[in-house]
This record gives sequence, structure tokens and C-alpha cells, in this order.
Amino acid sequence: MTDVKNDNDARIGVYVCHCGGNISNTVEVEKVVAASLDMPGVVSAQRNMFMCSDPGQDMIIEAIKSGKINRVVVSACAPSLHETTFRSALIRAGLNPYLYVHANIREQVSFVSLGKEATDKAIAVVAAAVAKAKEILPLEATAVQVIEHATIIGGGIAGLKAALDLAKRGLKVALIEKSPYLGGHAAQLDRLFPTGERAGDILSVLVKNVLDHPSIDVHTCAEVTAQDGYIGNFNLKVERRPLSDPASSARIGEFIPFTGILPVVPPKEIEKIGLTTGAIVIATGFTLYSPRNG
Repeated sequence: MTDVKNDNDARIGVYVCHCGGNISNTVEVEKVVAASLDMPGVVSAQRNMFMCSDPGQDMIIEAIKSGKINRVVVSACAPSLHETTFRSALIRAGLNPYLYVHANIREQVSFVSLGKEATDKAIAVVAAAVAKAKEILPLEATAVQVIEHATIIGGGIAGLKAALDLAKRGLKVALIEKSPYLGGHAAQLDRLFPTGERAGDILSVLVKNVLDHPSIDVHTCAEVTAQDGYIGNFNLKVERRPLSDPASSARIGEFIPFTGILPVVPPKEIEKIGLTTGAIVIATGFTLYSPRNG
């Protein structure tokens, strides 16, 4: 593949998409193209009704193969939709796929702005993408050894479901919850919309499945105190602490309305646990926003 050493070698091609009118009905695409040609490093700027179409991709591929450009900026919809599409086009043209920058001028511009403001904003977004394109370097994919273990931080309904789903896929799982109870915010509800089912009924089944699964270890009254390592291989230090108010009449596995389910007996003294894990899922819930008066 063709690589680029530094920004002095950058020959950037900018491609602006009409998106069938989703962009061009609000943004003056021709002005964005013209402004792009004045940006440092840009040697070509073009537009197309649908950049993600085969003819749109062919424009990019032909410019790369001819040697005219060696970095690409596409100004179009959200990168979640077509970033992979354009990276694949670069690969087919023989260029490193990471010498590409995606500028979102649909969701971030045409969908939320009008008139001259939309066009000016689109030009600014493209300018930022061009500046980034001058600095990026070719990357190569790497493979790392991943430990077949996952740690879920948070014992609400999201954390419980994540733990169960990962365990069903064959991973060992550690579920860490800072309170004595599982259930999170869902446990504080009576009935759930839109089915009208009782939160306690759903949580009771979910918690039972988690506790019964042989690949899931549940640690309540626990918090992560330290973490190091790398993707696929993390080392966590976890502490389980006794309750400040040890009084509790809850029975193990019983749902307590507006509180949750006590899955295991809380510790009587500090317990330190070391975990080696391949992935960490943060499912720590939310805090309701309270607007200030005045």
C-alpha cells in the first residue's frame, strides 16, 4: 500500500456529498467545494450526489491510483454509516485505509442548521478534517492475545444482562457492585413501561440466572481500587468492604421493593481481590439531572 511520511507529502482530496438532498438542500455544496480548494494541502475537491455509491467511490479510487491524492476527506453523513465504506475504497486503491478522515456535515450540520450558518459550519467542519488529514499517519492492524474473561462494573439491569450474555458466550465473568444489592435503578421502580410488568419479577429471574451461572462470580459491597494493563489483558484490584450499617433483615435472593436483591452475605471485614481480565464493561448507571432554580 502507498504510505505517506509526513504532512509535507500530503496531497488531500476532499469529496463533498449531496446525500440526495439531505445535505445539499441546506448546505451550499458548491461553496464548500470551492472553499476546500483554498485549504492548505488540498489538491482536489469534488462533489457527488451520493459519495457512497459506486461512482462516488470510483472518483476516490481513480484519484488515488493516478497519484493525484494520497489522503482523503469525505464530507457526508455520520461516520457510523459509511466510514468503513470509504476505508475499503482506499484499500482497493492501494492506500492505507487510515489516511482517511470522515467529516459529518449531515447530522452535525444540515440536520441542525439553516441558511448561511449551515454552509459556514460545513466549511469549518471540512477545514478541521483537512487539518487532521495533514497530520495523520498510516496505521497497521495488530492482534493481541485476549484473556477470556470479562469484568462488569455495575450490578443494575444493564450490568446483569451484560454479565449473563457474556457468560453464555463462553467467557468467565466477574460482576462488581458497590452496594450490597443487585438491581440498580430498576429495583426502585414498581411497574415497567410499556408492558406493566413488575420490576421485581423481572429482576428476580435475571438475578437468579446470574447467580446460578457457573461462569459468573458476583462481588457486592465492592469497588475497583486500581487498574493497569492493556487491551485484552487488564489487572484489577478490588476491595469488598463491610457495611457501615450492618443491620439487614434481607434474605439471600429475595427481592426487597425499591431496594434490590441481596445476592450474597456482605463481608464482615475488608476483602481484597485481584482480577486478571480481558475486557471491562462500565455499567454504573446514571444520576438524574436536577436543574438549578433561577
